[in-house]
This record gives sequence, structure tokens and C-alpha cells, in this order.
Amino acid sequence: MASLVTRILPGVVLSTLLAVAACDDSDDADQKAQAPEAPVVTIAGIKTEDVITTSKFIGTVTSIDDVDMQARVEGFLEEVLVADGAEVKQGDVLFRIERDRFVAAQAQAKANVAQEQANLALADIELERDTKLLASDTISQSKFDATKANRDAAAATLEARKAELDQATLDLTYTEMHAPFSGRIGKTAYSVGDLVSPSSQPLANVIKIAPIYVEFSVSERDLIEAIKRFGEKALQQLTRENSPPVRIILPNGDSYDETGWLVFVDNRVDQSTGTISMRAEFENTAELLIPGTFVNVEIDSKESQKELVVPQAAIQRDQRGDFVLVVNAEGLVEQRYVSTAQQIGANLVVESGLQEGESVIVEGLQRVRPGVPVKTTEATGEEG
Repeated sequence: MASLVTRILPGVVLSTLLAVAACDDSDDADQKAQAPEAPVVTIAGIKTEDVITTSKFIGTVTSIDDVDMQARVEGFLEEVLVADGAEVKQGDVLFRIERDRFVAAQAQAKANVAQEQANLALADIELERDTKLLASDTISQSKFDATKANRDAAAATLEARKAELDQATLDLTYTEMHAPFSGRIGKTAYSVGDLVSPSSQPLANVIKIAPIYVEFSVSERDLIEAIKRFGEKALQQLTRENSPPVRIILPNGDSYDETGWLVFVDNRVDQSTGTISMRAEFENTAELLIPGTFVNVEIDSKESQKELVVPQAAIQRDQRGDFVLVVNAEGLVEQRYVSTAQQIGANLVVESGLQEGESVIVEGLQRVRPGVPVKTTEATGEEG
């Protein structure tokens, strides 16, 4: 019996081992059959390009000339000679204040001047007579001095009356209010018959529409970059020819079809904001730019610079910020947060987070996650 067991046991063990081995081979085959294929993604290489740098700012449209039409004499408004919002030409009469009182004042001043001229003529005659009498010792020195003093007083009074006439004439001219420059008038604040005076609010506002300014502020950092880019002298001696081109984006998102030029850079930085004021001028031929409008200002560099760019299709965003998925040398996906700047066509300028020669996924982003292996296809169609 023992010998029979001895003969059977090795066979049973061998059969068991063979069965276990067969099971292991079957499991390996099943696992290999179930293992997913590495997803295929399209990648693009990070490279440098010659880029015209564009700086962007928020600007405000302001008029070159802006004046309140203020009454300079008191009187009743006699005529309003311009419609609200109308275009005006330099020298146009816009308002007329009643003139009768000022015409009368001028006439009285003229009469006063004539009277004092007659008094001075008489004083001159008396002085000439007493001069001769003094020479012949006919009158005393004190009498002569009194005559001369009367003559000098008459001359001074005449000058005072002439000054009054000048003021009366000036006041009369103030009854007509002229446009100081060509532009557009706003809403008139008074009606015919209203009493206006120098202490009243302005009758209306006149602004110059074309050309026009766009004012904006740049940071100290941007100012330093601008000085490096254009040269300090270029910013100090701005002309239309040496200024970098200035573009603006209108509130509706459209690009304004005129190009402006810088005309002013302030001489100090505002310490409360850390910015410096700048101003650009536009012809505004179509008068589309209206003072008070907020616009986006874009200024291009004169010369291109080498910049690192990444396809915009590779950029994703989460709560932390913008990121891309990089395929490393081992074929694994890495998440990389990046800082981007301006858009250049289908690309974005990269300020940090990537290096030239690295590859980012531009297609198949939904099929991968950081740490997984991938198969790659270049944007040109070649497999990696």
C-alpha cells in the first residue's frame, strides 16, 4: 500500500504543477489582451519666432480743445444762433446778449472822452499863456504851478475817460459770443430771454472733434521697456515720423481704421498708481471718436523680437491658471502651468513655463491625463 502511494503522489504533484502553470499562462494572456493601447495624440513643438510685440492699455478719448462758453457781461439772452450739437466754425456767432444798454454805455463814454479832450485843450491854452506871463514876471510862480497842475489833471482825466471808453467798447463786443475754434457745440443751457452773467453757468460747451487725443497710462515697467525699445530721445522728441504706430479698439470690438501717433509722455510717474500718462493723436476724419469714450490702445514695437510661442489649441485653464500637457522624453504626459502674453495668429507668446524644443499636445487632450504614456503624431502627420 505504501508503495502504491509512493508511485501515485509524484504524478499528482506533477499534474497539479502543470495545471497551475497553464492557469498562469492563461491569466497573462488575458491581462495582455485587456491592457489598453496608449492613446494617440497630436503634438506640436515649442519654438521661437520673430514677433512684433504689442503692448495694450485702456485709454480715454479726449478733445484737443474744450471750452465752456461763459457770459462775460450781464444781460438778457437775445439770440441763440446755433442748434444743439451742431458743427461750428471758428468765429461763428453762437449767442447774442441784448446790446442796447452797452451801446448806450459806449456812447456815453465817447461823450465823456470828447468833453475831457475839450477841457485838456483849454488847459493847454491857459498853460501856454501863463508860461509867457511867468517869463515876463507878470504872474507868480505859484500861479503858474497851479495852471500847470490843472493841465496835468485834465490830461489824466482824459486818459481815464479813454479807458472807460475802451471798457465800454469791450463790453459791447462781449454781447456777441463767437466760436473760438471749429468744432461741435453741446446742449445750450439757456433760452432766449434768460438773464445771464459771468457768475452764471456756461451757456454751452464747444469741443474740437478732429483731430482728437486718446490718453492712457502705462506702468513703470512698460515705460522702461518702451525706452529700451524706442530709445529715450525718441520718447522725449516725439514726432509723427518717429512715433511707434498706435491702434485702438472701439467699445464694440471693432478696430478703428486710423493709425495714431504718440504726441506726449508726462515728465513724472504718479506715485499713487505707479503709472505715467501718455497721449496719442488721431486725425478722426470720420469724427467717430467722441470725447469720454473708453477704448483699448495697442502699440506695436518698431522691430521684431525673438519670442517663444505655443499653439493656442494647447492651452487649457483651471482654477490655478493656464496650463498645457507636455509629452516628455519618456513618452509620459506632464501638466505644465504657463504664463502667456499676446496672441500671434494661432499662437500665443509664452513668458514662462516652457522651453524651446519641448512638445505639447494640441489634439487628443480629452483622452489623456498627467502620468499616462501616449503615442504621438506630429502636427505634420508623422508618428512619434
